Amino acid sequence: MSEGSTAEDRPTAGSDSATEHGTAEADGDMTEWLPYLGIVALYTATVLGGLALTDEMRALGLVLFEDPGNVGNVGIFAVYVLVATGVVAVTGIGTVATEGAALGLPTSPVSGAVALGTAVVLWVYPEWWVNDIAAVVFGAAAIPMLGLGFGPLPVVVLLVLWAGYDAYAVYVSGHMQELAAGLGGLRAPIVFVVPHSLSYSLREEGLDLAGEGDEPDDEHSEDSDGDGEASDGMHGVALLGLGDALIPGMLAVSAGAFLDAPVVIPALDANLPALGALVGGLLGMGGLLYLVHRVDGAHAGLPPLNAGVLAGYLVGAVAAGVPITAALGV
Repeated sequence: MSEGSTAEDRPTAGSDSATEHGTAEADGDMTEWLPYLGIVALYTATVLGGLALTDEMRALGLVLFEDPGNVGNVGIFAVYVLVATGVVAVTGIGTVATEGAALGLPTSPVSGAVALGTAVVLWVYPEWWVNDIAAVVFGAAAIPMLGLGFGPLPVVVLLVLWAGYDAYAVYVSGHMQELAAGLGGLRAPIVFVVPHSLSYSLREEGLDLAGEGDEPDDEHSEDSDGDGEASDGMHGVALLGLGDALIPGMLAVSAGAFLDAPVVIPALDANLPALGALVGGLLGMGGLLYLVHRVDGAHAGLPPLNAGVLAGYLVGAVAAGVPITAALGV
């Protein structure tokens, strides 16, 4: 899991970013939006998976914090994430198992075996779709472990503060892009990757999360690769940090676990506030991906996502008859 998270439409080495973004406007080709729909599907699958696993995780006692009402959990969680990210970036150790342990997530023999197997597969065959499957599985398991450790007030505080930090790290300090440069080469499911073409291979082309290849140099134009040859065979990818699913998903799990509202979808242990958070997150995702499609470069994912999740959560709480004060934990 990365320190924060960003969303991006990233051209791979030698691709023309302007061409990627201009295709849909030039000919109305709806296939230009397919990668974004793929990102939405991965996000939704991760959050729904987390909701579906909530009862199982609670029964197993796999919860990050024993006192979910303690606002201090937010600070402890921030330290976990910062330390874990630093360890992964400095040492290059980026497996699911090490990420989970460094984040303080509870472990078990079964989860350890799954993590080890996933790490082996990613090391042997680090293709984009393998990475995405691993990211969904890891994210779905992590969301209830995290969400059950935060009551209404702590989780709301976390979403607001983390969205602000994400915006600062991407747009002001820029250190999120620098961090991404150190994490991009790791074979760890820390980002969802959906290419614009099925001919794209993550194993062969790699992934430049830092975006160092976006600007052409003095010797080659945007339409040529490093050897001066045409880049027709290179394709862009749509990216979304795994944290952009984990943080919003935590609110949906917390809502289902701690708010006194009838469960409307038993299979997901979801009440109206939880469903509102899910729908609000999808609306926020739509706004984020529209921004990514229209404006080149990396964008902070959590500000629009968390805004949508919080708005949907509060609307769902009102619809369920839960007082706003109770929903906010004040």
